[in-house]
Amino acid sequence: MAGQRLNIQEKAKLWFEQDFTEERIRTELSALGVEERYLPEMLKEIKRLRQSKNMTSGLIFILIGAFTCLMSCVVTIVSESNMDFTLYGLTSVGIIIVFIGLYKIFG
Repeated sequence: MAGQRLNIQEKAKLWFEQDFTEERIRTELSALGVEERYLPEMLKEIKRLRQSKNMTSGLIFILIGAFTCLMSCVVTIVSESNMDFTLYGLTSVGIIIVFIGLYKIFG
């Protein structure tokens, strides 16, 4: 039983990396001989892994966007020339990156 559990855990990591759909994972587990009553628990764990991955990448995007906005503010204060690029360009890019991160978290 422990050997089969390790085999299924290894396969679950592989399925997660290959971005299998829920139906394909369900058929793969059925083909491995997993009982029907254990399938929802395993599928919930794979969904949790996906959400964790999206949360991590979303937070990274938010941090990069916030840093870009901060740098835009600093450059605007320090520099006297080329204000249009820093005010409108860098700030817009930073806000877009923040929204990409929010989409990855909540979308």
